[in-house]
Amino acid sequence: MNIGSKIKKIRVEKLMTQSELAGNVITRNMLSQIENGIAQPSLGTILHISQKLGVPAGYLLSEGEEEFIYNKAKVMRDIRRAYSDKNFELCYEICNDSFDEFDDEIELILTDCCIGTAEEYIKGGKLYSARQLLDEALNHAANTIYSTVTQKNSIYIMFHLLKTLSPTLDSDEIDTEIGTGILNPSLFGDVFCKYIAILSGKQSELDADKLLYNAGELSEQDKLFIAHIKARRCLLSREYRKASTILRSIMDGETVPSRLLLYICCGDMEKCCKEMEDYKGAYEFSNNKMEILEHMLADV
Repeated sequence: MNIGSKIKKIRVEKLMTQSELAGNVITRNMLSQIENGIAQPSLGTILHISQKLGVPAGYLLSEGEEEFIYNKAKVMRDIRRAYSDKNFELCYEICNDSFDEFDDEIELILTDCCIGTAEEYIKGGKLYSARQLLDEALNHAANTIYSTVTQKNSIYIMFHLLKTLSPTLDSDEIDTEIGTGILNPSLFGDVFCKYIAILSGKQSELDADKLLYNAGELSEQDKLFIAHIKARRCLLSREYRKASTILRSIMDGETVPSRLLLYICCGDMEKCCKEMEDYKGAYEFSNNKMEILEHMLADV
């Protein structure tokens, strides 16, 4: 980006008019010529503009890698704040709005942002949007020198879940049949990914017990996933009435379950009702399950 484009970009971001930036040092017409690349500013003009814009003069004069370093220093505080708050959508926006190209650190941050946002999209039923972000996460992971084994595990297991919901939700970037075969269960640090892995049989019973044991340290939404693991265990051991009690507490409790969890619970309630010969209930839960899935697959 040339010096004129930089000046204009920062001026617009700060909602300044050309007259306000020009002040009484240069004319508005001269500033317009500088911004459009018709004229080159003198050192005195650069110092005046940099002071008015609140940026180092060196940033306006920088090129290539040096420009990236200046730019990164300017926004890194906001990136770190959004990232630490797990506001991954905002962090993603800041990175993409601030840089035309990324270094290894930003590539890694964007990998995590795409995964974190995709996870929230899956929970909320925005399945195709999640699929696109997971593929984007793979591309960012491939462009950083940092280890992304944990991130790839999360991506593979989320694709595993998406494919169980619809074959159209498979990755465009990887062969997920191979990918899910190289999962390392011990590297799931996220409760949601552990939950998916346990339900899919990719995670051990020991890991399930650890999650159940630590339920008191989790968020209210995470506790619902833990409760569902308990219900699924009851279902597998044919304790259908006990399983249905837990499932109803998830669906009707004070904490509203995510659309994804509601879909899974309706499917499990359908099984429980069938086994308890409550065919009317099974029919209703089957319809509810299909209606929820239709809404989730409508996110195109």
